Order: sequence, then C-alpha cells, then structure tokens
Amino acid sequence: MSIIIVIAALALAALLIWTIGAPIARIGGALLTIASLICIISGDSIATRAPLLIAGVALWLAGHFLAAYKNRVWSSRLAEGIVTRTPLRYLDPVSGREHRQARRAATGDKPKPSTGRTLVDDFAQWERELAADAAPAAPAPTCRPVAKRVPARPAGKSRGAVYGTRAAKAAANLAVRKVPGARAARSAWRFVS
Repeated sequence: MSIIIVIAALALAALLIWTIGAPIARIGGALLTIASLICIISGDSIATRAPLLIAGVALWLAGHFLAAYKNRVWSSRLAEGIVTRTPLRYLDPVSGREHRQARRAATGDKPKPSTGRTLVDDFAQWERELAADAAPAAPAPTCRPVAKRVPARPAGKSRGAVYGTRAAKAAANLAVRKVPGARAARSAWRFVS
C-alpha cells in the first residue's frame, strides 16, 4: 500500500513540475539571483552568497530548459546563448534550424520564395562555344511565364483586434514613460520571461 502512495506522489510531483514548473523555476531563480546580488552589493560576504547566486542561476536555467523541452523553442535569448556556448549544448532540446523557423514564424518573416527557374551561366556557355570553335548559338527562345495560382489568404485578425492590440501597446508605452518604476519592472519582466 505504501509503494502505491509513493508512486502516486511521484506521478503528481512530475505532473506539477511539467505543467507549472517552468515559470515557477524561472521566476524563483531570477528572484534568488537578484536577492543574492543585492545582498552582495549591500556588503555581505561573497563566499556566503555565491552558493545562493549559483543556485538561482541554475534554477532559472532549469526553468528555461523545461520550457524549451515542452515548446521546442527557447523563450530567452540569454538562456539560449548560455546553452549554445557551453558544454550544455549537448543537452540542447532545440536545434538551430528549428529555432530559426520558429522565430521566423513568430515574427512573421517569410522565407525567400524560389522562382523555380535556374539561372543561365552565360560565361560558361561562351567558354564552351570558344572551346568548340563554333559560331555563337542562337539565344534560347523566351517562354512566357506561366501565371501562378495565388492561394486564398486565410482570414487575418479582425479590425477590432488590430486596433485593440495597437491601443494596448500605446497604453503600455505611455505607462512606462509616466509611472515611476514601470520601466524597471518591464525590463525585469522581459529578463525573466
């Protein structure tokens, strides 16, 4: 009976860590790191605060790792940079190609479309004519481009949603300029998330 309780408790803990562990670890790690740095700046010994500082950074990074395993996208450039430039790159859940595609999709950039036509290398053709000691070949007939079928565009955001998003951004920018401490809070939020 006690083994079943232990297994159930472990399953519940794993489920909680998987569902809400990433944001809690990122926020908790960032707060622990900031608190350690503030204590070091205020005069505490670095030797006593260094383990807490390292634990905070490790907890913050573990939260980003968990989020990257779940979403297959790094949510922080800082965490991605730490992982790709250290031996942790062998544990990286996101390869570079997938990351670029996800970021391209998130920002709305589109890959450059290929025209389907190959470029003619006139210089190589000229060298072949000289080597064959033949008269220049007649230029290739130009063919009319075939009209492409334009796929129907999916319906985008409604006009109200677009204007609402713009209004929310304008209000946030105004609040950051006018409310004391709002800029620091927004910077801290961007750092954590």
